[in-house]
Amino acid sequence: MSLIPLLSTCLWFLLVSSFTGANEADVKCLGNIRSQVKDPNGYLSSWVFGNYSAGYICRFSGVTCWHADENRVLGIKLSGFGLEGEFPIGIKQCTDMTALDLSRNSFSGALPYNIASLIPSVTTLDLSRNQFSGEIPTGLSNVSYLNTLMLQHNQFTGQLPPELLSLGRLTRFSVAGNQLTGPIPRFNEQHLKIGVDVFANNEGLCGPPMDACVDPDEDNMIRFGKMGAAVGAALFAPLVAFLDSFVFDGRKKKQGVIRHRS
Repeated sequence: MSLIPLLSTCLWFLLVSSFTGANEADVKCLGNIRSQVKDPNGYLSSWVFGNYSAGYICRFSGVTCWHADENRVLGIKLSGFGLEGEFPIGIKQCTDMTALDLSRNSFSGALPYNIASLIPSVTTLDLSRNQFSGEIPTGLSNVSYLNTLMLQHNQFTGQLPPELLSLGRLTRFSVAGNQLTGPIPRFNEQHLKIGVDVFANNEGLCGPPMDACVDPDEDNMIRFGKMGAAVGAALFAPLVAFLDSFVFDGRKKKQGVIRHRS
């Protein structure tokens, strides 16, 4: 075998190995997601692994790539697939992913406290209309490239982390339809327009643009005052009734005397 064909074969082998290794993490990422979620409707049936041809994962349902011939995930959009399970932590290996949309599914459980380390480069995160619960992790504030954060219509509890104020790139944001409580952080409205609809249907949230927060001491005083008024009314009601009866009887007797004299 001559030297030139041998060198060409070795070079081709090195290029293929390098290419496969460079995208192996993305392939494993999707494989982990596939194994970590339940897919009762079979929408992920196109996620068949083992091909390893150029860009084969780019043909998976809900997956977009940086280039059609490169197994490098740009975004994952699985909205309305009917998927179940917890937030798939295997997504961490899609290190170049910039968009994640898991909306309109049946995901549940708490979001990982270290979520920023799982999706560090994401600019769009849509987890709306699921069943996620627990507190919104402060770690979301470390996903520093976020410009869209949609958490509405879940079951999140607790307060809105004030750390979210550090997300200066946000242009779209919603936590409507959860079970959040406490004061709303003062978001910078230079890029992010904050209206009532952003926080609607969270009975415990207060502060602009919702109803003003009530100081706990003031609230207790108001409640105490109302309680005192109720107790006072209950105590004085019999006395008032007695006085009314006494006055009424007196009038009757007086009228009887007048008639008798007549």
